[in-house]
Amino acid sequence: MVGAMSTRFDFTEFPRLKTERLLLREITFRDTEAVFRIRGDYRVTRHNIGAAYQSVAEARRLVEEIRKSYRLKTELRWGITLLGGENTVIGMCGYNFWQRTDQRASLGYDLAFAYWGQGMMREAAAAILHFGFERMDLNRIEADVGAGNTASIKLLDTLGFQHEGTQREHYYEEEEFHDLRLYGLLRREWDLKTGP
Repeated sequence: MVGAMSTRFDFTEFPRLKTERLLLREITFRDTEAVFRIRGDYRVTRHNIGAAYQSVAEARRLVEEIRKSYRLKTELRWGITLLGGENTVIGMCGYNFWQRTDQRASLGYDLAFAYWGQGMMREAAAAILHFGFERMDLNRIEADVGAGNTASIKLLDTLGFQHEGTQREHYYEEEEFHDLRLYGLLRREWDLKTGP
């Protein structure tokens, strides 16, 4: 997983995380085309708020936002690549915001459709949760997911998140309102799940 790191993360150097099959690394402008292939695929984005990307320029803006937020120390998002592979980003996962005062952050993720059903996102997210609790000193990690996104709900359940409520008809897309389910995972629950 992340290894025996004990120093608190301070944004001075982007953390690279290795798992059994994956390398999680910084997203750069060289990844723009790969990000477009992920975010431009309706199968991947249909449960996201916002439509699938129509142009590479949209993906470039996202990469720019991710990099800017890292410099501002407000977000930390990794590109997911295959360990020993071609270094091509096949997904993204990380913290869309980090509230230091409350020691909490929000988890978000996307994975290229070709890699669904192989446990890749579970593997990546577990490493990122570990990093969050151990290096970012988080007490709480939260996530929200469209009520119809059964694969994402299953992932959060597998990782130990608790369903904490539903915001009914929270967003409007494709000519209908959608519910948003809210999930949370506390450090003490993660410690119990992973154990010594």
